[in-house]
Amino acid sequence: MTRLRGIALPIGVVVLAAVTAACGTGGNTAGPAGSSSSSAPTSTSTSTTLAPSTPSTGGRANPPVTVTVKVWFLDRDHALTGQEPLFRPVDRQVEPPALAARALDGLFAGPTAAEGADGLGLVTSGATGYTALHIESGIASVRLEGGCASNGSTMTIAGEIMPTLKQFASVHYVKIYAPDGTTESPTGSTDSIPVCLEP
Repeated sequence: MTRLRGIALPIGVVVLAAVTAACGTGGNTAGPAGSSSSSAPTSTSTSTTLAPSTPSTGGRANPPVTVTVKVWFLDRDHALTGQEPLFRPVDRQVEPPALAARALDGLFAGPTAAEGADGLGLVTSGATGYTALHIESGIASVRLEGGCASNGSTMTIAGEIMPTLKQFASVHYVKIYAPDGTTESPTGSTDSIPVCLEP
């Protein structure tokens, strides 16, 4: 028996008190080998929280798949001299599906700054876009939006739309409709433009 402040205690209790005092009573002490307290991470758990420095994919597992399509623009230098071809294609990367519509979107977006510096331009003939594109039985029908006027020129937006759509195997003929829904040959296996695109 050992006396502590006048109280007799068993020797085992005294030894236990001494060990507890040496180790401390806080919750941040390490436990047995291979374990740790939940209130303080070990060096191992800290290092595993560091993420590798990889580019973000926007939450997607894989980047989007793109397809190369062509878009035709007016070659301004050839237009001035009358040299063929008057329209020249450039590549655009688009996401499927609806590749024909994506190609038309790229057309109406116009050439890039570099392509413009290389002599390419967009002939709009007053159109600001298109409101409908329908492909059936090898015929692509597209209706212009905004205005429609050739201004007496043979170089119109038809020269850009037709090759842009005919690059696709499903398109053999293109019928372009004015904003009012008219075109010269609405039926039959043939190309067609509206009267407003005639020179």
